[in-house]
Amino acid sequence: MGDHIIRCLLRDRPIRVVAAITTGVAREAARRHQVAAGAQVALARATTAGLLLATLTKDRERVTIQLLGDGPLGGVIVDANGDGQVRAYLKNPAAVIPARPGERVRLVSGVGRNGVVNVMRDLGLKHRVQGQAPILSGEIDADIEHYLTTSEQIESAMGCDAVLGDDGTIRVSGGVLVQTIPDAGGHRDLVNEMWRRVRLDAVFDTLKASPDADAEALARAVLGEFAGELEVLARQPVQFFCGCSRERVHESLALLELDELDAMIAEDHGAEVTCDFCRERYQVSEAELRQIREEAAARPRG
Repeated sequence: MGDHIIRCLLRDRPIRVVAAITTGVAREAARRHQVAAGAQVALARATTAGLLLATLTKDRERVTIQLLGDGPLGGVIVDANGDGQVRAYLKNPAAVIPARPGERVRLVSGVGRNGVVNVMRDLGLKHRVQGQAPILSGEIDADIEHYLTTSEQIESAMGCDAVLGDDGTIRVSGGVLVQTIPDAGGHRDLVNEMWRRVRLDAVFDTLKASPDADAEALARAVLGEFAGELEVLARQPVQFFCGCSRERVHESLALLELDELDAMIAEDHGAEVTCDFCRERYQVSEAELRQIREEAAARPRG
């Protein structure tokens, strides 16, 4: 089974569970950004966390997560939506994080302990919600969990992880999010138990022991004695996807000041634009730049 995500409830309890297997997504992100082993795990955890947050609702929600720390990675930015599409990048993909095959990678040396987690939710119809919380651990999933509990005030337990193979690439990646349903009240003890299991590396241990497990098996392993109460409501595939295009590149260039466009034409005779999220490169010819400049000059500015 390929990458996928499931949305679930616990029977007769106001608890929702989201779990995902994201191995292909993690590998594709690592391939595009050409990052070393430890940074691959950072991208894997971040993309998994983004998918878990973006697929909590039935609506086509879009979530952007920024973890901006003082570590050498500089920051991790993730963009995911309710259709199961995700993209991500590191501000400094050349950063090195110590990593060994088959061992859990600690990300704090790359992320840092100081900084912020920004989460922006686009719920459609121009309805956007934004929140922020401080980075505490530098472990990405734990810091996003802290954001959910403090900023969105929903009791949450999140675990996202990836296992490196002997060749230093991602062997398997996935994650689980357990939350109380908003305004349900109570059941904090259950979420605290899930938090304890996540902090005891239940996600990593399950992925390492059963790399072929699906998202449901991963969720049941984390739920432990509550696994029998799990009811799967929906299942859908997930994928690394970037919506960048030549048209969007032209639109972005058209927003530049006219003197900037003039300099590109006179000095560079064209432009090369690289997408931060997917590293796709777009070559814009001098003739295209002149047309963009001419159209931009004809439009009202300011």
